[in-house]
Amino acid sequence: MIEYLGIGVGLRRPHFHTVLENKKDVDWFELVSENFMGFGGRPRAVITELHRKKVPMVCHGLGLSLGSSDQLNHQYLAELKNLIEFVDAPWFSDHLCLSSAKEIQFHDLLPVLKTEESLNIIVNKINQLAKVIDHPFAFENISYYMESSHNTMSELEFIQELLKQTQSYMLLDINNVYVNAMNFGFDAKEFLKAIPAERVVQIHLAGHDDSGEVIIDTHGAQVPHPVWKLYQWYLEHTGKKISTLIEWDHNIPDYDTLNKQAKMAKEIINKVFS
Repeated sequence: MIEYLGIGVGLRRPHFHTVLENKKDVDWFELVSENFMGFGGRPRAVITELHRKKVPMVCHGLGLSLGSSDQLNHQYLAELKNLIEFVDAPWFSDHLCLSSAKEIQFHDLLPVLKTEESLNIIVNKINQLAKVIDHPFAFENISYYMESSHNTMSELEFIQELLKQTQSYMLLDINNVYVNAMNFGFDAKEFLKAIPAERVVQIHLAGHDDSGEVIIDTHGAQVPHPVWKLYQWYLEHTGKKISTLIEWDHNIPDYDTLNKQAKMAKEIINKVFS
């Protein structure tokens, strides 16, 4: 059984000094894998010190490109495995997306095709990962803004099949569920209820831009009220404490602002499970 870590935030370079001095309401950190893979210097020194202090760290990547027909990159996997083992991550994760093709990086996370062929490709990649890296793996649902006419399954059906056909877990981004539900007109709660809670190992909470006709997932603002409400409802519905991360990737604020968001998540956890 995977341990409950509490409330975490992403480990970002502007906060290196602060996190070594005082974590405050933060229980653990998530590393963007590519920012630490193969690096020495200050990044390595910081995670070395956090590991010495027994602060949990989880690796969250951008480069597996599970939806691509390309083979997994063995050099990338070797560097990723080295990082995961160095920090003794209780699990590692990446996105259910297409982020490269024919070895060209898109620097974006595109939705995968929801077809049997695509499903088989991703199942095979996840099974290959398990043979190379002896740590639990979780895939994350992404936000998206268009559907392919080639899809033969919904996003929910595709996720359910992935969980049935692999031993992987899910990193459930509740902000992304909310954004997609609002943009495509489905019920976010029904979506969440249909995902087996025992397979959800981590939650992401983040901000978005709701100032136009389409809600844009930015991960560059505070968690908005509707996402906090959906998060609380989900915890109440599952009756399960789930390691939760405040994700803030753009317009990164000072550490105190991040810490306040972590404190809000902790207050909800305490309220639900008091």
